[in-house]
Amino acid sequence: MTVRNRMVMPPMGTNFAAADGFITERLVRYYEARAEGGTGLIIIEVAAVAPEGRAISHQIGLWADKFIPGLRHLADSIKKHGARAAIQLHHAGRQTSAQTTGFQPVAPSEIACPVCQDRPRALNVEEIKGLVEAFAHGARRAREAGFDAVEIHGTHGYLINQFLSPYSNHRDDEYGGSPEGRRRFALEVCAAVREAVGPDYPVLFRLNADEGVEGGITPEEGRDLAGILEENGIDALHVSGGVYGSPLAIIPTMYDPPLPLAGYAAAIKPEVTVPVIAVGKIHEPWIGERLIAEGEADFISLGRALITDSHFAKKVELDQISNIRRCIECNQNCVDPLLFYDDAVGCIYNARAGKEFEFPFVKAPRSRRIVVVGGGPAGLEAARVSAERGHKVTLFERRSELGGQGNLARKPPHKERFGEILRYLIYRLERLDVDIRTDTAATGETVLNERPDAVILATGAIPSIPALPGIEPKEVITAWDILEEKVEPGPRVAIIGGGLVGCETAAFLAERDHRVIVLEMQAELAPDQSPSLREKLLQWLERHPNVELRTRTAVTAVGERSLKAHSNGREMAMEDLDTIVIATGAQPYNPLEGILKPKLSELYAVGDCDRPRKAAEAIHEAFHVAYRL
Repeated sequence: MTVRNRMVMPPMGTNFAAADGFITERLVRYYEARAEGGTGLIIIEVAAVAPEGRAISHQIGLWADKFIPGLRHLADSIKKHGARAAIQLHHAGRQTSAQTTGFQPVAPSEIACPVCQDRPRALNVEEIKGLVEAFAHGARRAREAGFDAVEIHGTHGYLINQFLSPYSNHRDDEYGGSPEGRRRFALEVCAAVREAVGPDYPVLFRLNADEGVEGGITPEEGRDLAGILEENGIDALHVSGGVYGSPLAIIPTMYDPPLPLAGYAAAIKPEVTVPVIAVGKIHEPWIGERLIAEGEADFISLGRALITDSHFAKKVELDQISNIRRCIECNQNCVDPLLFYDDAVGCIYNARAGKEFEFPFVKAPRSRRIVVVGGGPAGLEAARVSAERGHKVTLFERRSELGGQGNLARKPPHKERFGEILRYLIYRLERLDVDIRTDTAATGETVLNERPDAVILATGAIPSIPALPGIEPKEVITAWDILEEKVEPGPRVAIIGGGLVGCETAAFLAERDHRVIVLEMQAELAPDQSPSLREKLLQWLERHPNVELRTRTAVTAVGERSLKAHSNGREMAMEDLDTIVIATGAQPYNPLEGILKPKLSELYAVGDCDRPRKAAEAIHEAFHVAYRL
């Protein structure tokens, strides 16, 4: 199989299939957009070879011939744009639940996944043989549907990985008890798949090079298995690592180190002659180029990069690197909805991801004059979409710098990549010739002087100040003041409020050698952060010697350098504080809506000026409003 470039879209679950496993037009258009965007090889997400093996509620079905027509439509839609189409053969084993599948999970042994927790039933030998055949029939259906290749999913703790690993396989029969026994199921699947598709058809294997758990597959075992798989007819190795519950991040975030998984591919490549595909936070073209040039990989999996920008590959080909909408590694709208809420995949600042069928990006029927007030993430997105759709756009921003609260969001440790949202949006506005007016506070008069057909207000929010004894609103220091570096706090700082802003401000200060105590009246810290980043943030704070965290602590009064609080049923006082910082939420800032509403037929408020919430919600709302204009 010849591929037009070395960029691979790896299999990533979306929940875009129908609940019964059939292909939907939403799923087709999502993958077709990435094929149009120049991707070389697209490996369709987990496709279940048996109904009890589904890991997500809306997973592609491969367990019956009735799925072939829809799969053929999907493969044809990808291939007509010059991309190669493969599909991943998958069975979740114990890493699912009866709630998802309607069946008790099955596994090599009766050991529950520490995350999914449903106790699985151990497969008997006859059932194992049946599953080998299920993988083979899934491969046959994929070839009949027109896919160019199949990939066997052997990593991330799913069924084949479970058999391979002493961590999850405690059998003492021919399918366990020794490395050879534990490999038997995987190698039987490889042989059966090869027989089903023939000798000239590419078969890839997603390989776990390191489970990252005690008693699991080690890098040495991963390298050994790579050679054995090549000997058993595997044509390419897609190298990853980790299982559910492993500290080794399967889908690393902005908190994880660069290239956390690519080194495993580099270690395996000298051991085999078949192509090796590297994965894991490879979101910059120059990194992929280096890995290939230095012989550490043959192909690069882009993953979330292609959710964020469907045309990543074409932009690389055309040397339009600055025009790439880069993944910020937040997992907020892609991984977390899928794994924590069984919802569909999206992107924090690509509102069309997974909705290409619903929002074809075409010019508006007629060009109109649009005014956007506010240059934060929501305002920038509203201006971008309006201009992309062919409207003439003027943007007012009262500050000298665009970005709004986005400039604060990128200040805490490990959050620098959030700035990519601003970089991309500002770059697009400049390329689209949007009339950007910084240092210009919009008024009702200046807005109306533009004779707009529609106005989008995106004026954001201001910090909310609690009504506590001792607080003087005009003199209070807020978390925003700290992140903007408007004030220099003293050595000992108390932060009132342990939501996301309070916790990230604590991290910002702790890195600058301030001793910080966070006081939160609720039982949990940062509940408004998405699960992936929340876990990383709290781990970081809990381990930092400069940070003390107190929940169930309600501040009752504030002095000049002291405060009183009710903490876990007791009254307490804190003295000798150098700085007290308020981080108790935000309230809308929307001074123009009341002035303009009687004078305009089309006036919209988006983002925090309507109601404070997450950046993704503000950006998506701005997209939808601007798209309708």
